Amino acid sequence: MKTRWIALLMMVLTMVLFITACSSGSSSGTTALSTTSLDGASLLQERCTVCHNLSRVERAKHTPEEWQATVNRMIGKGAKLSSDEKTLLIEYLSTTYGN
Repeated sequence: MKTRWIALLMMVLTMVLFITACSSGSSSGTTALSTTSLDGASLLQERCTVCHNLSRVERAKHTPEEWQATVNRMIGKGAKLSSDEKTLLIEYLSTTYGN
């Protein structure tokens, strides 16, 4: 009886470790891949439309400084952007929707 419980415990522990290892490895690999393959337009679509539609962005004709302030404000409200993504997005917004 004791041997069965030990075998069952080992099997459950092995499954938990396997599932944990698989899930953590795949999500970090996916994140790195999607982050490196994004361009400014994709960042705008993926990150900004979570809270509002693009017509709001398209109507706003801002200077690069104004876009930087806007992006910083959105990050303060919870937008998820790395430093590199932030720079790329501001450059894209300034070029595409600049004043």
